[in-house]
Amino acid sequence: MDWIVRSIRYAVDVAGLDHVALGSDWDGAVAVPFDTAGVVRLTDGLLGAGFDEPGIAAIMGGNALRVFREVLP
Repeated sequence: MDWIVRSIRYAVDVAGLDHVALGSDWDGAVAVPFDTAGVVRLTDGLLGAGFDEPGIAAIMGGNALRVFREVLP
C-alpha cells in the first residue's frame, strides 16, 4: 500500500489534486495488493500521507466524475 500512496502523492505534487483519480481498471484489471474490499486501507494510507477528506474524495472518484460531467454529452 505504501508505494501506491507514494505514487498518488507524487502525482498530486506534479499535476495537482484536481488532476489525479483512481483509474477505472484498478479493481481486477491491474495487479494491485488489494481490491475494492481493501479501499479502507488506501483511505487510511492517504490520511497518513496528509491528505484531507475532501482531497481523498476527489482522488477516489470526485475528480473523475467532474471530468465526465464536463466532457461527456
